[in-house]
Amino acid sequence: MLILISILLFILLFLSRRGRRMIQHGRFKYSKHMNVNKHKYYVEEVDFNGYQEALHKFYKIVADTDSLGEAKQTKYDLYDWTYIIFEFENCIIELRHLRGINSVRLIKSNSPLSLEEYEQDSPELIRIK
Repeated sequence: MLILISILLFILLFLSRRGRRMIQHGRFKYSKHMNVNKHKYYVEEVDFNGYQEALHKFYKIVADTDSLGEAKQTKYDLYDWTYIIFEFENCIIELRHLRGINSVRLIKSNSPLSLEEYEQDSPELIRIK
């Protein structure tokens, strides 16, 4: 009986942790909260088995993020589709495919920002380890 209760608690703990994730694809690597230039951010990163899987899932994650609502503005590099920034009414979300380590990183502001304000913070957020 004690073993059954322990197993159920472990399953519930696992499911509750997974429910808080914003990226629903890949293996969870880490998440953390950061302050940069008096702006608060949530950072989450997931891993994949290889480059092709990471690239394929990156596009799925972009579609999932796009379905969150109407973006006021988006920014991406036309020649290098490894990042995209969505400016929503209440936050900024950047998705970045980290090719060298087969990961995808999400950076979400906790408050409304303009793209210009976010780009001032962005260099520090990209260097996260």
